[in-house]
Amino acid sequence: MLPKTTPDNKDFSIETFIRSSTEVGGDYYDFFTQEDGSFYSVCGDATGHGTTAGMMVSITKAGLNGIPSLPPNEILNRLNKVVKKVDLGIIRMSLNIVHFKNGTATMANAAMPPIYHYSAEKKKVVEIEIVNLPLGGLLNEEYELAEIKFDEGDLLIQLSDGLPEAPNPGGELIDYKRLFDCIEQNAMKSTKDVVESLVEMAEEWLDGNINPDDITIVATKKNTLKE
Repeated sequence: MLPKTTPDNKDFSIETFIRSSTEVGGDYYDFFTQEDGSFYSVCGDATGHGTTAGMMVSITKAGLNGIPSLPPNEILNRLNKVVKKVDLGIIRMSLNIVHFKNGTATMANAAMPPIYHYSAEKKKVVEIEIVNLPLGGLLNEEYELAEIKFDEGDLLIQLSDGLPEAPNPGGELIDYKRLFDCIEQNAMKSTKDVVESLVEMAEEWLDGNINPDDITIVATKKNTLKE
């Protein structure tokens, strides 16, 4: 279900992490490389767990295979109609899509957590929040598009809500403030180190408990060209 490799692109470093809370998880990530060398990065989360959530992930993956080179919001508009017509009852699919092309990252978000962007030039992390319903909600939902410059040294993080909503033994969640702080403190490091720092934060917070939800992280960094 998940890709065995990340896009073979010398301009980018990509690190992924996924941990399912059940045998059949509802989280999903994937990459789709285009003929022009650009690529889409997808991160999703089906409601619930088990077989039905797995079916939703399969439908989503099938709908994205052979993905046309369209703006991410138009892809979500089309995919939403497919998911809605299949009708898996109350099961929904949260999903974000980022298209990395020509020094930009264009993105759309169907009810996933914010996407985090670290600007190497400004040395600053910003939270990109796009508010839309999950796939399978309303048939005519119109998904919004956001676009940012994505320069050398910049970092983009897509993730599922299993990370910010991980509870400690007392029931307190990590929450988005701690998540933001961890990204901010590690954003200048390699994608591998950034992902490891987020996973370590989650494990320390859980303190031996099993997380009730899946955790997925996709970190993409634009490499700095050597002179």
